[in-house]
Amino acid sequence: MKKWFQIAMMVMLSALCLKADFLEIERQKALRENKLILLSIEKEGCPYCIMMQKDIFDVPKFNQHIAKNYLHVSINGEDPTLPQALHVKYFPTNLILSPRDLSIIDEFAGYMTPKSFLELLDEVSMQSKHGGSISR
Repeated sequence: MKKWFQIAMMVMLSALCLKADFLEIERQKALRENKLILLSIEKEGCPYCIMMQKDIFDVPKFNQHIAKNYLHVSINGEDPTLPQALHVKYFPTNLILSPRDLSIIDEFAGYMTPKSFLELLDEVSMQSKHGGSISR
């Protein structure tokens, strides 16, 4: 019985470590590519999350536009590994994070039209570049 408990604990800890490394891997990639991180926090069954996915993130021309300055990462807002500091009340919420320290640069809650969303992303990216390099 004790051995099974130890095995179960090792499996659970390994899963948590993999999940905890998820944003660190993305952070390192964003640093290498000199991009900001666009973290989309969604909730399963959220109609506005589904609309944003369909209207923006699933559209190749919008996805390519975003990819010029951002590394896009999506996560379920109910994921227990989501740090407390990133828990949000409204879905979808899109956070723009600095790859240096994962600090929140800006955030947008709720559904946005593709035009408005891309304009906001472009504005934040432009401000970030004028404020200095986002790389190490």
